Amino acid sequence: MNIGILSNFGPGIVSGIPQIGGSEAVIENISKLLIKNYNYKVNIYSFNYDKSDIYHSINIIPCGKNDKLIDQINFNTKILIYSDSTWSLPVILDNIDKIKPKITLALVGAYFLQSHPEYLKLLKENINKFNLVTHSNKTQDYKFCVENNLPVFVIPNGIDLQEFKINKINFRERYKIKERYVILNIANFFYGKGFNKLPEIYRSLEKELDDFIIIQVSSSIKYPYEKRFLERCQYECRNMNIKFLRNIPREDVVSAFNNLDIYLNLSLKEVSPLILYESRASSLPFVSSNVGNSIEQRGGIIIVNNNEDEKGYKIVDKQIIDKYVDSIIRILTSNSLRERLIREGQEDIKQYDWKNIVPEYNKLFIK
Repeated sequence: MNIGILSNFGPGIVSGIPQIGGSEAVIENISKLLIKNYNYKVNIYSFNYDKSDIYHSINIIPCGKNDKLIDQINFNTKILIYSDSTWSLPVILDNIDKIKPKITLALVGAYFLQSHPEYLKLLKENINKFNLVTHSNKTQDYKFCVENNLPVFVIPNGIDLQEFKINKINFRERYKIKERYVILNIANFFYGKGFNKLPEIYRSLEKELDDFIIIQVSSSIKYPYEKRFLERCQYECRNMNIKFLRNIPREDVVSAFNNLDIYLNLSLKEVSPLILYESRASSLPFVSSNVGNSIEQRGGIIIVNNNEDEKGYKIVDKQIIDKYVDSIIRILTSNSLRERLIREGQEDIKQYDWKNIVPEYNKLFIK
């Protein structure tokens, strides 16, 4: 069986740069286990590639447009679209009568369908050609499906526990970090990832905490404003002890989770933040606002912030910044709290291993 996976950003290495992000990690892990456990041939069609490549036995193919896209889809037995915001979805819905394989659509927020009623109408009229997936029954895309009488399957996000277990790299030594407390933030420079709040967090922290550093990790991406966002953030963080690491290997990212003191999630809008699953896998306590289904996650402190703009992005004021800072300091300075959070985060983490998640996708493919 050929499985075609469509996403704006595919995994692998482009121009020598590792493509590391939430969607890339999800479809890479799904693909590897579909190949290993079910002997599928997997083709990923993405827009961040200019030429075809093979990565971990996965065929990575530049996503076509119009008729070429339709031909790419019809080459496969089944299709998985990761995120309804994938740029190819409008073409697919406009040409749905030409599409042969059944489509599993992981909504990842359903942002596109919520703002384009004409395409929602097309989806409803052709729902027999789709399986809809959300990562939680607590997220807005699940509620969207219920409100629109759309059948939906819940398949959680996942992590590769073995990846964290076998990693023996000492991140502090490799990157010459001497500070007592090390705060980790991993986010590519997309709008809404909250990187513009780093200076405020730092200035408030330095009033109450000595000898600390913030490590910010990101990858280069094909996104129009990425470079501008990065340069602005670096400028605003000048003279602060914030180290920006770009395009580091995945094994170094894993070692950062395994070796540092706390994870700081500043995202203003998420669905099912993979980063919190990874924090739990590495026994790294986290601080996050209640974005997406983060309220379901154990192993950290969730800051309840129900103040959002018209597009659903969290509005972070000084009161929320103070809550972030207070939570960070509590975790860093209280051994009992830290140990409790680590213990709670480990209690059910095994159920989120990809080896337990991918069979749920396979069930949809073979239905």
